Amino acid sequence: MRDWDSEFATIAGPPPTQFYPGSTRRISRRPVRTQTDVPAVHQDTYVDQDRWDAKPQVKPFAGGYREFFGIGDLAKALHRDAVTMRKWEANGVIPKATYLISGKTANGNRRLYTREQIEIIVRIAHEEGLFDGDPRGIRITDTNFTQRVKDAFEQIRQKETAA
Repeated sequence: MRDWDSEFATIAGPPPTQFYPGSTRRISRRPVRTQTDVPAVHQDTYVDQDRWDAKPQVKPFAGGYREFFGIGDLAKALHRDAVTMRKWEANGVIPKATYLISGKTANGNRRLYTREQIEIIVRIAHEEGLFDGDPRGIRITDTNFTQRVKDAFEQIRQKETAA
């Protein structure tokens, strides 16, 4: 009886290695890109992805389009976590988001803020000293931050309804 496997092996040669030795991980056959293959990025086209306003959500609004930012962007602007922003909103430290869209959160909505709202919150936080030193050392209840932000949001709302 003939041993077909051994005869085929002598004719075709050894099978190509598809896995790393002693592993089940496949060997990648894609060419490796070197630094010379990667196109240079020009300074004028560079966008800092760590900025809070690097990726706005542009949504149709009142016959035009408007930039909106999520609660994570607000948190990044204030150097806090998104969980902190949600807690601040629940406790009334910051007003509830003016704009909501249906999404995948527990209550079915995504909180959206305008650029103007976030810039005002950041400016007030700077003026109230919330960025000075360790954030755990400043009690937000000892400042006028909450009232000033609520007043600013009310002024924005009045300006938008008048326009």
